[in-house]
Amino acid sequence: MSVYLAGATEITTWLLQNAFAGVFLSAFAVVYESSGKSVDASLLGNIMEHLSHRGSDGCDHLVCDRIAMGHWHFWTTPEEVGERQPLRLNELPFILVFDGRLDNREELLAVLSVSCAEDTVSDAALVVWAYEYWGSRCVERFVGEFAFVLFDERDGSLFCARDPLGDRTLFYFCCGSQVLIASEPWPLVSAYPVQPEFDEQVVAHYFALRARPLGSTIFKNVSELPPAHTLLFTGSSIPQRCCYWKPDFARTIRYKSDNEYADHFREVLEESIRCRMRATTPVGVMMSGGLDSTAIASLAARMIAPAHLLTFSYIFDELEECDERIYIHNVRDKWNTLSFEFACDDAWPFRDFENLPVNPNYPSDDAFKVLIERLYAEANRQGVRVLLSGMFADHMFQGGVDWLADLLTEGRFTDSMLQLFLHKDVGLQTIVEKNFLQRVARRFINLFPGGQYLHRQRNWPDWLSDTSVRYLSDYVKQNPRISGSHDSMLGYGVAQDSSDEIYYASRHAIDVRYPFRDQRLVELVLALPTYQLYFQATNKYILRNSMKGILPESIRCRKGKTHYMSLLLRGAEHERENVYQYLFRAGLDWKNFLHEDWLKQQLTQSRDINLILAW
Repeated sequence: MSVYLAGATEITTWLLQNAFAGVFLSAFAVVYESSGKSVDASLLGNIMEHLSHRGSDGCDHLVCDRIAMGHWHFWTTPEEVGERQPLRLNELPFILVFDGRLDNREELLAVLSVSCAEDTVSDAALVVWAYEYWGSRCVERFVGEFAFVLFDERDGSLFCARDPLGDRTLFYFCCGSQVLIASEPWPLVSAYPVQPEFDEQVVAHYFALRARPLGSTIFKNVSELPPAHTLLFTGSSIPQRCCYWKPDFARTIRYKSDNEYADHFREVLEESIRCRMRATTPVGVMMSGGLDSTAIASLAARMIAPAHLLTFSYIFDELEECDERIYIHNVRDKWNTLSFEFACDDAWPFRDFENLPVNPNYPSDDAFKVLIERLYAEANRQGVRVLLSGMFADHMFQGGVDWLADLLTEGRFTDSMLQLFLHKDVGLQTIVEKNFLQRVARRFINLFPGGQYLHRQRNWPDWLSDTSVRYLSDYVKQNPRISGSHDSMLGYGVAQDSSDEIYYASRHAIDVRYPFRDQRLVELVLALPTYQLYFQATNKYILRNSMKGILPESIRCRKGKTHYMSLLLRGAEHERENVYQYLFRAGLDWKNFLHEDWLKQQLTQSRDINLILAW
């Protein structure tokens, strides 16, 4: 077997010249020849070139007879500092490229009995040891965010895996006997000197504000490995894709008191935060004045006291209805945090939009990228590589819509009536709009065979063209979705939102971690009665209970939520004409998917929320 390490081929010359071209999360690229022929190593150079924005800590590659693997390094955990990938361990017949983090290290180390000091074993090395011990079923033992590719020299197979919730990504492109794999889809398209071809069904999903179909990308012929899946390539068969984890919807947890529920929830949330604070630099928190991010900040500050936790927050001097500094300061005063605050009255949507970062892998649907970019830049200036975020907590608690259905299912009719009575001030119309009664009806319908597949007639948004509606309708007919309140937490769209943000955060050398996107916490919430998520006319009931004595009461009991509508309208005022001229210039293909007249009307006349949808 011939082996070429860094320094031996023309690939290396380019890589060394560009190893510090950008700062980004780690990434990998793989070229695999399933037929047994020698691999075309030049393809690896092409893919790595288009991943050069990922990896402020250098890069390495390895080329063998039928496999070429490259890795851009961005070290955020102490154990991986100085590690070179692709990784080979001792005499083990495996070569690995890995992106991510394992959160159950202690458990894995204990079972595997690795004969090294714990703080010298990287997460990538743990994957190799686990594969040697358990084989492909090792992924069932991992907790964390990860994507990896492992080449098994014993039989020439290639084993790929992605974490259960899909927070790290793996894309692949098959061309005859050749397989190309990368952390992003765009480099795979760019590896060949041909014009990219877009998947129009995926584009229609984007304009309909829907998650793209499972396993698809915006590029034809490039596929994404779905969350909780493995993929096996061999020389003698088609790729074998396998789902290795599904949530246990039948599991239930029932305690005698709210305090018992709250204690369990806080224990798991704290462990989720603790795992995500394993970093090479001080960890910061993206903190608004809302319940979710302040809960994370308060628990994190309590863990590291008397050291000071760094928090990063938007404030507004002019748009007072957007300003949350009173709550930010409540946390600062209680936990002695080091608070970095920056005024954002001028960070309206689409400010200098032609110079905003453009993700070549998938278009953004976040109008407030200007705000977030400013926060990432400030964190980078303060030497932070890891930021914790309260994002996706809302998704976790949306299952609370089933609270009434759960109470009635358990035969607690008196409690059901009492809880409905607490809503007397909001009115019957609001109760209907919140879908509490509809969820009771849905629970009843689901008792009948096939009831879970029954849905109302779908009305597509007014702005979609007939072409878009046709693509979407055809997809829905072929892929009926089981109705359920857990889709917001486990749906493919949430994974896309999480993983797509990697592009923007990593431009500033920031690894954003989401404690509410922890597999253990998700499994716990799925097992809870949903009236722990919404109860006594209160959202996030269990979170509020778990934060007694930890979160300032002004936040813990806060009912309302701050919105940025004023900032949005300021952006409309300043950028309307620029956006109009930009969108309606010649040669754009979006008119195939949207009604041009509808969009013009929104941009010239509307001042309501539809404006953001149009943009």
